[in-house]
Amino acid sequence: MIISIIDPDDYWSCLIRRGMLHSETESVEHWALTPGQDLGLGNQGVHEAVIILTGAASYQGQNLTAGNMLLAPAGEAGTLTALTATQILNIRAYPEQVTKLLPARVPELPEAERAI
Repeated sequence: MIISIIDPDDYWSCLIRRGMLHSETESVEHWALTPGQDLGLGNQGVHEAVIILTGAASYQGQNLTAGNMLLAPAGEAGTLTALTATQILNIRAYPEQVTKLLPARVPELPEAERAI
């Protein structure tokens, strides 16, 4: 699934899922949080990289603004809270103990098209 236009009426849109990426990446998501809205991080069994696109949020007592990035390791749960209307890009990746068990994702191009 690829969404090329973010739906302004939704606060969450999945841009890309694992089937289109390498085994290590679960998803890339866009979130539009309203002031006071919470987003739980680190409790889904995946590492998360959160990039603040617009607005401001707090995480574990630290304020984040546009351009800041937060890394939330799997298993270290915390809550991101929007302080203003905030848009984020969330990239979720599996921990090594999971990716070791997954088959490698290899592009399947015809042999004639594999070289530049």
